[in-house]
Amino acid sequence: MDFFVKHWKVNRSGMLMMLAFQLGLFLMGVVMVLGINIFLNDDQDYAAIGGMMALMATLFGGLVRGSGGMNRYRMAVSMGQTRRSYMLADPVVTVLNTVIGIAFAWLLNKFEIWLYGILYPGWELDLDVFGIMQWWYYPIFILAICILDFCFGALQIRFGNKGFAAVWFPLCFLPMLVNSSVEAAKEGGSSLLAQIGRGVAFLIGLLSPSAWLAALVAFLLGLIVLSVLCYRKAEIRA
Repeated sequence: MDFFVKHWKVNRSGMLMMLAFQLGLFLMGVVMVLGINIFLNDDQDYAAIGGMMALMATLFGGLVRGSGGMNRYRMAVSMGQTRRSYMLADPVVTVLNTVIGIAFAWLLNKFEIWLYGILYPGWELDLDVFGIMQWWYYPIFILAICILDFCFGALQIRFGNKGFAAVWFPLCFLPMLVNSSVEAAKEGGSSLLAQIGRGVAFLIGLLSPSAWLAALVAFLLGLIVLSVLCYRKAEIRA
């Protein structure tokens, strides 16, 4: 149990950086809402953008944490921590960071809603991201960040920073690309983006939702196994 506590103490600065990043994006979102209500919005009813951005920062912070997996791993093993204890402790720290990040985002969201209620009497919340998220979203969210962080660290160890960047940056823009392409396909366009969207729809239709879920679980388990092998065989440099 001691190696969990030691690993947490060594890496707690990462959690503080994530909280600071969340606070920065939260303030940016609040400023956006205030500006929109002053110059554009007549009825001043708007979504709690700051809380949404703080929650998004939790995901981004988890992905950024994965970019430092190689350094964390080498430092831990060079200081006497076994590979096995690292592979047990680091995901636990990732889970703790994510849970704390979600709780912090929830508090910021509640504060933002309270603030708008004071500034704008009769103000109504158009969209509350925490209100529409069901309880089972959170375990999936936390598990996804944990797996991505663990696998990204192994990817960086195996292929270095350049190999990691070659995968990390495309993944950052992939959701946006898929969403835009599907919307373009729905509009019946003939652009390359619309053709990509029709291809995505065709692939989705090949399997049932349960079959896609089984394929995703198998894919993630395969990634975890490969990541464990990368960690176990990684060369430790001084």
